[in-house]
Amino acid sequence: MASQFLRATLDSWRAGNHAFAVLHAGVGCEHILKALLCRHDPLLISEKGDQSLRFHSLGFGNAQGVKPLSEAKTIGIVEAFRTATIVMNGRMPIDERTFRPFADSRNGVAHSAYLNDQGVREVVELGLAVVEAVRAELRLDSTAFWGEYETVFPDLSQVAAMPASTAQADRPALEAAAEELALAQRAAACSVLSTAMTTAVEAASRESATRLGDHQGDVDRTALNTALATGLRIAGARARQAAATLLSEYGVLPSPARPDTSLTEPGIAHRAHTAVTVKVVIASSVITGLLDTRLLHPELPIIPSLIHLDISGWLRSSQADGDRAWWRDCPACGYAGNVYGNLSTWECPWVKSGDECDTHPDGVIDIGTIASFSCPFCGLLLNDDEELAAAGIESNETGEHDW
Repeated sequence: MASQFLRATLDSWRAGNHAFAVLHAGVGCEHILKALLCRHDPLLISEKGDQSLRFHSLGFGNAQGVKPLSEAKTIGIVEAFRTATIVMNGRMPIDERTFRPFADSRNGVAHSAYLNDQGVREVVELGLAVVEAVRAELRLDSTAFWGEYETVFPDLSQVAAMPASTAQADRPALEAAAEELALAQRAAACSVLSTAMTTAVEAASRESATRLGDHQGDVDRTALNTALATGLRIAGARARQAAATLLSEYGVLPSPARPDTSLTEPGIAHRAHTAVTVKVVIASSVITGLLDTRLLHPELPIIPSLIHLDISGWLRSSQADGDRAWWRDCPACGYAGNVYGNLSTWECPWVKSGDECDTHPDGVIDIGTIASFSCPFCGLLLNDDEELAAAGIESNETGEHDW
């Protein structure tokens, strides 16, 4: 799988689809890091608190009450890199601090790096260097792993100069269409947000002469916050619909009826990854459109409004269990997105008995199945198990997060 995703990375770079190259590289790098750890011991990739992988590794996979491997929770890419650095004992070419920008791209934050071509190149080259070091550590055949890119992959200029491959067929066409659509949605988001914010300023200034100073400040703040939240919701809804339409046109959606083993079926997993990648690239247009708005209108207090919206929870509308809300970081913009499903909580038995628990310091364990994810900031929507898994949104889990 790592080989497939890394060659897809280079296919994307070769076709000029840089945002896709970043995201493919992130997935492929995470796969090969975890492959290295599993060579030593599968338990090295098991997330703290997960029992499924532990029981399967110890030979109890068929025992009653043991969850299937498809529901196992594994560590994230940063922890995988950190652990791989230990087992490679000095043979990892970069340190964790240098790796961080690449890790951010795996989490979706750097998907909009096409704004800065040099930034894209550096991110992808970081990933290629790590992957090649781990490939050598695993003693995987270089030709089988890199294919036609074996001699050129370290130099992205050479990759870009290669003639178009007939084997790329439909995938680059979809990627190019997605990036073109993302740029269009970015312009649309900027237009919506600019109009909303400038209209709010104009509306708030009417009859301002008759208001007391403190009162006028409240009016300004409310008008701007409302305009920004509304603009984001509109831009996000448009981006979400645009992504769904594009994926339907290319036959990626709707997802096929899946067997129970779908998470281990390469074809279905790859299809889900394609859907998530397209959705993330297009959803990212909302935040880039917001950045454009800030550059065009530096006089507008966009950052203070964003801070207030975040602190006050204006954008969040997630389910809650009592005082407990259910959020996960958005793969497209990094904001706290809403998760929905069969969710509930347990009281941590260690805390209940008076002991300390590093995993659940608040004494509450998140449990249940996440069925969908929706981001109120950029509009990203993930609505089946395969997409949630491809995006790294935990499902069927005992949560480890201290919300």
